[in-house]
Amino acid sequence: MNEVAYITSGKIGLHRFTYNELLELEKLGIPFILCLTQLKNGPWMPEDRWKVLTASKVQAIKESSLLFIHRRQLALELYHHAKENNVVKYLMMALSMYPALKAKKISSLHCQMGDKKLYIGFYLKRLLGVPLTATIHAHELYQRSVYDKPQEIRQLFSACDEVITISDFNAKLISENLGVAPSRIKVMRLFAEIDYLHKVIDKAKILIVANWAEKKGFRVLIDAVKGMKRNDFVVWVVGGTYFSDNSIDVEQIVKDNQIEERFAILGRIGGVTLDIVFSSCDIFCLPSYTELYSDGKPAEREGIPVALMEAMAWGKPVITTRHAGIPELVDQILVEERSVEQLQEALNYMLDNRDKWAEMGKANQSKLAEKFSKDNVRILGDTFRQWQK
Repeated sequence: MNEVAYITSGKIGLHRFTYNELLELEKLGIPFILCLTQLKNGPWMPEDRWKVLTASKVQAIKESSLLFIHRRQLALELYHHAKENNVVKYLMMALSMYPALKAKKISSLHCQMGDKKLYIGFYLKRLLGVPLTATIHAHELYQRSVYDKPQEIRQLFSACDEVITISDFNAKLISENLGVAPSRIKVMRLFAEIDYLHKVIDKAKILIVANWAEKKGFRVLIDAVKGMKRNDFVVWVVGGTYFSDNSIDVEQIVKDNQIEERFAILGRIGGVTLDIVFSSCDIFCLPSYTELYSDGKPAEREGIPVALMEAMAWGKPVITTRHAGIPELVDQILVEERSVEQLQEALNYMLDNRDKWAEMGKANQSKLAEKFSKDNVRILGDTFRQWQK
């Protein structure tokens, strides 16, 4: 079965509804090539197994030269149209994708959203001679060009073999304002992820907040979770990589272990958003350990992690390790460094004893107030004062 060229943007990753739609198409057995105007990191990224084609300036320049040599008349028509409508950028994107899509002998083109990306589909249809469809959401119908250049927009929509939209209201606008025959319009309503709600409802939320460094124990936590024979919890991961030799890609390690359904990668967050996450979690876990040089000498250790203190301040039970200064802060629950088995036992104990969470959290708050309050800054203040005149 030939593939569909699915054209969209990835400037903040994929939109969540786009990502979910692609998953459902995959389940339906519809092969596709994801054609992106750009791709930057975001919460919903293309799956590794998906074929992805991203617009390339170098490829666009090369292909435009070839088009002028081999299909000069068409090249002149397309360039004139793009220049007249101030969309040369989108013609170049189409040209950069053209050779790969031609080689694949795609069955059709689809534009997710009918804004400027529809120009890419429009030009690719001229180049490839295959059917073009587009999904129209809402903002596309209220672009200034719809009012100021109605003939230009009508031309784009008339090039679509079918127009798909998400509401009857939109369908009426598309027909009345853009001249698309009702027979070429389909209403496909968006969907909510009802099937996925079981991933969070009634599940214990285990939080880890840390830079993605070896010493934070992410690998130990991932190995422990992978070996647990239960499905009543989810791990929230806050943090990200940073520019250091000991940075690790936690998200990729989770994927490599094929346990994505047990982890929610929240990325780097702070301020009120992080407060909400701390407030909403049930258990905090930080299985830190000592990094070693090749000769066995310590290369990196924690001090006393602030994230542990923050979790305790929120009244959360914590699971951590007998590592560096951590036992000075935490007296429950401590496991040995790098022990996957002990960490599994601790996690299972906490998950089996929900009635103890509040009591343990309250004890943590008391411990923090007693020894780890802002009053400790007085020590630094007194140090400075002894030399002040």
